[in-house]
Amino acid sequence: MRPPEVFVRELAPHEGQRLKRLSKTAKHQTTRQRASILLASATLMSVPQIARMWMTDEEHVPRVIHDFNRHGFDSLRPRFGGGRPRRIQSDDEARIVALAGARPDALGVPYTRWSLAKLSRYLTGQGIAVSPAHLGRILHRNGISLQRTRSWKQSPDPEYEAKAARILELYRSPPANGVVISFDEKGPESLRPQHGRGWARRGRPERQRATYSRRQGIRYLVGALDVHADYLRIRPRPRRNGRSTLTFMQMIRLAYPAHIRIYWIQDGLSSHCTPAIRAYAEHNNIELVPTPTYASYLNRIEATFGALDEFVCKNADYLDWDAFGHALAEHVRHRNSPAERERRKLEAAKRRERRAAKRASDVKLAA
Repeated sequence: MRPPEVFVRELAPHEGQRLKRLSKTAKHQTTRQRASILLASATLMSVPQIARMWMTDEEHVPRVIHDFNRHGFDSLRPRFGGGRPRRIQSDDEARIVALAGARPDALGVPYTRWSLAKLSRYLTGQGIAVSPAHLGRILHRNGISLQRTRSWKQSPDPEYEAKAARILELYRSPPANGVVISFDEKGPESLRPQHGRGWARRGRPERQRATYSRRQGIRYLVGALDVHADYLRIRPRPRRNGRSTLTFMQMIRLAYPAHIRIYWIQDGLSSHCTPAIRAYAEHNNIELVPTPTYASYLNRIEATFGALDEFVCKNADYLDWDAFGHALAEHVRHRNSPAERERRKLEAAKRRERRAAKRASDVKLAA
């Protein structure tokens, strides 16, 4: 006969196998412990022995056994407590988010921005008691973070809409018997090591010498992008003035037959619109198309300069301007190669296809 102790009921073979499996692989540690207690009890181990083995209270062991005898395997599931009731309800949380996004001075508080401590004190005055740490967690959960203020500038050009529409129309469709040239200048550039990015072993980046001296003066990069042919021409110049711009314009004019009209898109810098430049354009089938004031982002070559800066100027240390000019020419030659231009066209076509497929999918889901 069994001694007068509490033991688990007789286990069927499949129940013993299941308990053994749960004692090793159950997700929760509570379930693994309860399964092990039941397996020990099935081998006639007494309650005090099981309690000593698991270093638990002797009252806990018989409770586990009784629950299993009454409810079976459902008793092995952990019963998590509900915890303390929420002090910050959903309505209060929505109000916190709204106040965090508002300027303090608009609410009568003499600050230009909130800190967590200041917002916590203000909310306490509004009847919502929340600590700064909990307030930070609430804001993080709702996607609100402390961010640097951004700036923007409105163009004061009274002809902004007309000029922008003209430029976008030239980008959208090539004019008959004409080419669209996007012109601008980049610089000044100097011969000094410039930091960049490159692949290397972790903690072993490529290193460059440290110096702030600017040797052999500076250069400006003047560039012209044939928008629809996606062909770039660029030259370094020692200075930026009307003479340099006119010389470069004459070089571009010689690259096309005289009967081909050139639509020359440029910003309103004074060195781009000298009387000599306007006279040359009028007599050589060139139409000057100015961008609106403070809207040079409409000039497509600006994006090309970003790539030049990243792949030619940065992560480099040129010894002289000849080395710089050679690297610049090699990069532009590679960019203008037929294979590279074809690759860019294929990638653009694939992006258009993906966008079209996504739009069609969104319309289908909306329907």
